[in-house]
Amino acid sequence: MLYLILCFLLGFFSSSLLSFSLSLPPTHLCRPEQSSALLQFKSNFSLSISNCSQDYHIVSVHKTDSWDKDTDCCKWEGVVCDNWKGNVIGLDLSCSGLIGSIQSNSSLFSLQNLRWLNLAGNYFGNSEVPSEFGKLRSLTYLNLSDTALTGFVPHEISLLSELVSLDLGQNYLLFRDHDFNMLVHNLTKLENIVLDRMSLSLVVPYSFLNFTVSLKHLSLSYCDLQGNFPAQLFHLPFLQNIILRHNPNLIGYLPETNWSSPLSLLDVSGTRFPKGLPASIGNLKHLKALSLSSCVFMGSIPSALGNLTKLTFLDISNNIGVFPSSAFNPTSLTFMDFSSNFLRGTLPNNISGLSYLRELHLYANLLRGRVPGWLFSLPSLEYLDLHSNKLNGPIDPIQEPNLVLLNLTSLDLSSNNLSGNIKSCMLVKLRNLRSLDLSFNNLPSLTRCSNDVNSTLPMIIEFHFSSCNMQRFPSFLNASKHLKVLDLSNNQIHGSITKWEGEGWEDLSTLNLSMNFLTSVEQIPGKHLYILDLRSNSLQGLLPTPPQELSYYLISNNELGGEISSRICNLSFLSVLDLSKNKLSGTIPDCFRLQMIDLSRNEFTGHIPPELFENLKSMKDIQGSFP
Repeated sequence: MLYLILCFLLGFFSSSLLSFSLSLPPTHLCRPEQSSALLQFKSNFSLSISNCSQDYHIVSVHKTDSWDKDTDCCKWEGVVCDNWKGNVIGLDLSCSGLIGSIQSNSSLFSLQNLRWLNLAGNYFGNSEVPSEFGKLRSLTYLNLSDTALTGFVPHEISLLSELVSLDLGQNYLLFRDHDFNMLVHNLTKLENIVLDRMSLSLVVPYSFLNFTVSLKHLSLSYCDLQGNFPAQLFHLPFLQNIILRHNPNLIGYLPETNWSSPLSLLDVSGTRFPKGLPASIGNLKHLKALSLSSCVFMGSIPSALGNLTKLTFLDISNNIGVFPSSAFNPTSLTFMDFSSNFLRGTLPNNISGLSYLRELHLYANLLRGRVPGWLFSLPSLEYLDLHSNKLNGPIDPIQEPNLVLLNLTSLDLSSNNLSGNIKSCMLVKLRNLRSLDLSFNNLPSLTRCSNDVNSTLPMIIEFHFSSCNMQRFPSFLNASKHLKVLDLSNNQIHGSITKWEGEGWEDLSTLNLSMNFLTSVEQIPGKHLYILDLRSNSLQGLLPTPPQELSYYLISNNELGGEISSRICNLSFLSVLDLSKNKLSGTIPDCFRLQMIDLSRNEFTGHIPPELFENLKSMKDIQGSFP
């Protein structure tokens, strides 16, 4: 009996295994006619470096290099097949360096089972979109962005009723109003549509009301949209991202009541939404990015903005509004820009959040009062710009938080009314600072602390302290080995640049000491200077010889005398020379090969060297007596 049972089980499993083996897909899946269609499509193009690699820093890959007629097309790069029938259902040739055009008789349109097609980032030679795209009725995803396509989008695109995602952006395409209406009416499954930098000037925005309620992502930036944008669109129940950036003739307003949606990104910058930001914005609990820059709106910024706890990006620049302290409440912010808003008032004395904030732009406003010290203590802040306000008084002491290395790399407080002495021991707490601009203030001095002889800004690259009534050279910067740009122009610096002050700064490329009261230069700082500006000082004696790599040498309006040394002929990179308004004499060297020169108001004699005119793009009069 046991023997019979074992025989039965053995027979059962054998037949099952045979049945299973017959149902396995063949090892060579690809259908021959579809393999041939792909190879023919490949043959219509040449290959080059992809636009993606240049614009988006993506490695250019020639995916079609793996396409060989003797191999299974389902294993080719960029090709996806149905595992059971061997149909090609997906084709991703984005950023593949294809150059050519898609003709109406292209073999691509024979791949009737395609569900995904991505040809973005190639170059199709300013050809039009063939109407035959309408034959690919199974498509759910179509991306033809950034391919140099041109002309009108054919109405046949609206036949792709299964489309869930459509991207035709970054092309020279246009939509007729009727064709666009057909598209939004027929594509009832559409969730994502991107038409950036296409022309929709012929499309009436009212047609947007026909978008399916399933829409999640709408991007229409730089589309030349005109007319009134329907506010009802903001109420779509699944809409997460809406981008209308830079459509200056598009007029609209944000919903003032009953606005609750899953919006995560809202960008209407560069449009005309004059009613401003309604209090209902506080209902968008999922909002992460809000950009309302240059919307020509006026009015107050609602305190409800502080309710957006998930907000990470906030840009309300280039409008006219009232600055609320609640703007600092969103605890997740990494970027905030309220610049150029005519904002009045003062900055809050203290805040409890903003621990993730990396960039803060409040420049070109009318803010008054002191610069609070908490700004420098934000642990993640890298970029702080408060230039061109009416901030006054001394800068509050910088309080370094415990166990936190301040990340601030760029600080701009220029063009304010700040006063008081700046101590080096306060600045050096900003040990990661790479750019500092305190120009155009009433700061009388920048000095080293008596108890901090080793204080310096070790990472500083650009230091701007123009028009601040500075009276002495900032010697504490000598240890700043990475300094490249130093601007101390229009101050009260007297005397000489000593040899000790001129040492160091091996990487210095730009030095501006113009409009001071310097009388002599013992040594010019930097061995690799590109620009040297010593105009409008009281320099006396002979013309200083600068480093050999100098390109711009500006030293006009001084009291320099004597002849020009022949050593200036060693400046092989010199292109601009301004020696005007001095007392230089003798003959003009015949070695100059410059683009611009000004030797006026000196006491030169002799002939003008003909070599002087060979490369000149601009030339000032040369005063003197020439026989």
